[in-house]
Amino acid sequence: MKYHVEVDGGSFEVERLASGLRLNGAEREAGVEWLAEGEVHLTLDGANHRVLARRSPGGWRVTVRGRTFDVTVEDERTRTLRALADRSAGEPGPRELRAPMPGLITRVLAEAGQRVDAGDGLVVIEAMKMENELRARESGTVAGVAVRPGDVVDRDQVLVTLEAKTS
Repeated sequence: MKYHVEVDGGSFEVERLASGLRLNGAEREAGVEWLAEGEVHLTLDGANHRVLARRSPGGWRVTVRGRTFDVTVEDERTRTLRALADRSAGEPGPRELRAPMPGLITRVLAEAGQRVDAGDGLVVIEAMKMENELRARESGTVAGVAVRPGDVVDRDQVLVTLEAKTS
């Protein structure tokens, strides 16, 4: 599986392999062993590292050799979903929540006229036997819902229109 990793402003593509990992296209010998809560033994290209890792609101707070880093990790699927949801952010007018992939609408969590906050669930779509709750990226009012439970949707189809909250 591929991951996008950001460490203090720098970004890396990481892919797990049977023999280690691929970091920005280069294969590296690597091993990870979770020793205790928050403590990790990392072997990278033969060098051993003791790593302390704890969850933080934005991802992970990682300490290696006395240096602490803020780290975020997203798998490809999550990154694609977020990018599609972010596409209309910053543009004037209504925001459209679009289907990130073809799928089946299993639940509609919002209705026209409803006030929602950033992070509130709007629609649940099932794709590849996995349910994905699509959430509001910003606060506002639901202007319209274009789907019902049981609808089959195509990638990029409009599901919900949201009028952004104005200051």
